[in-house]
Amino acid sequence: MDFIAKVFGFTKVVLRPSELKSDVNRSSIGKGLPIVLGLLLIAAVGLTGCAGTANPVSTAKPVGEDALAPVVFVPGLGMSALNVQVLIDKDVTDFDFLLPSMNPIDILPQGAASALDYSVTNGLPREEAALVPTWMSLLIDDDGAASNQPGVSVAPVSLGRDFAAECPRYLAMTNQLAAAGWTLDANLFCLPFDYRYAPGGNSFVSDFMTLVERAVSEAGGQRAVVACHSQGCLMAYHALRVLDPAWVQAKVSVLYGFAGQFSGCSDCLRWAFQPGWSWSLDDQNESPIDPSWVGELALDLQPSVYGDAVLYRNGTKEYRATDARALLQDAGAVAMSRATGAYTLENQDWFRQGSIDGEPLPIPSRFVFGVDLTTTVGYSYDSVAVRAGSCQEPECAGFWNVANPDVITSDGDGGDSTLMNAAPKAWTSSPSCDIRTIPGVDHMKIVTNPEAIAGLVSTANGSVEGSIPCVG
Repeated sequence: MDFIAKVFGFTKVVLRPSELKSDVNRSSIGKGLPIVLGLLLIAAVGLTGCAGTANPVSTAKPVGEDALAPVVFVPGLGMSALNVQVLIDKDVTDFDFLLPSMNPIDILPQGAASALDYSVTNGLPREEAALVPTWMSLLIDDDGAASNQPGVSVAPVSLGRDFAAECPRYLAMTNQLAAAGWTLDANLFCLPFDYRYAPGGNSFVSDFMTLVERAVSEAGGQRAVVACHSQGCLMAYHALRVLDPAWVQAKVSVLYGFAGQFSGCSDCLRWAFQPGWSWSLDDQNESPIDPSWVGELALDLQPSVYGDAVLYRNGTKEYRATDARALLQDAGAVAMSRATGAYTLENQDWFRQGSIDGEPLPIPSRFVFGVDLTTTVGYSYDSVAVRAGSCQEPECAGFWNVANPDVITSDGDGGDSTLMNAAPKAWTSSPSCDIRTIPGVDHMKIVTNPEAIAGLVSTANGSVEGSIPCVG
């Protein structure tokens, strides 16, 4: 994301609803910190047949509003509104947070003039604003496991109760779905999540189950359409892999991904050795996130996705997907290198089930994404110093202070490369039917692109009629 293999001894992972845990990353601060779960049900996709050219797809709702499938939508990186509670001495600071880099001013709720003003309006004492980046950072232990800072609890502001508050970046998308018959917070829901953590490291799976159950119940038993964007697709994909397949088939009709992330992100890896986010966004060298957030930075880079492509250079030294941890070490991101050892997707059975074994999900899946845009996949540095033996932080290696390294590019949607976006071809049932590319549509505009929205509408309507059309 630009700012903006063969398995041996495979064991299938199945989680049943009774085995799911509550938010495992919430620090205990002496009082309950309830956070209502949320999931966005996105219905109906306009898709074409598996072969031939696309025909215009009607977005008119089916006869009878009860014919609409509920849609649960999972947002991209940094586009979930989070509630943060911090125990300071005996007092709790309680405020809502939207990541400044991923939530432009024009979409902020309550007419906020900045992400900082949004947080101040929602409980943050302005004099404590400078502490928030530290509060939101993660600790990485000697084994690479990530956890919240002491006394800090982070969770979604709510779950599937108030789309506009939970996922404001996507309201333009919901307006288009409303025109096709869906009603916000009635059969169209958002499922925000703590994006700082990798799949399985937060409460997403249990939240997903809870919201889907509620959406299906409120729809009179009609199965949910799970729609997603970017990093949200990796979270949804993980849930659909680890939950009991019988439950998934009974509650979910289809997965619909807008420019979905289904692997580690190559150009994002640089964020592990850049200064972290700030309220002002003034520093051209700062990352859009915190360099400790394992949810995007500790997933490793998968040869099954990137092949043998050169993704980074330092002088004459080249780094490929298999060299991700070596790059982190050379750049001084030692803690993130440890975390990558703990969270690498290639070592997780649920991920290998698809990327290596090629096993489809227990439900149909459809994917749309943009192509034919020059997209950054990595960076080239001019012979900077790698960390010395005593250096344990990025600040003491040469990569840290390089504000504008040369970019290494590939085809993509301007945010994610086609290598990433097309990763489902390794495991989806029929790539020619299940995957659609749309030339010239960028990573964020895909969620409001008329063709992509029509695909969702057609998919959702097909799920009700019992025949989900192709998108390809």
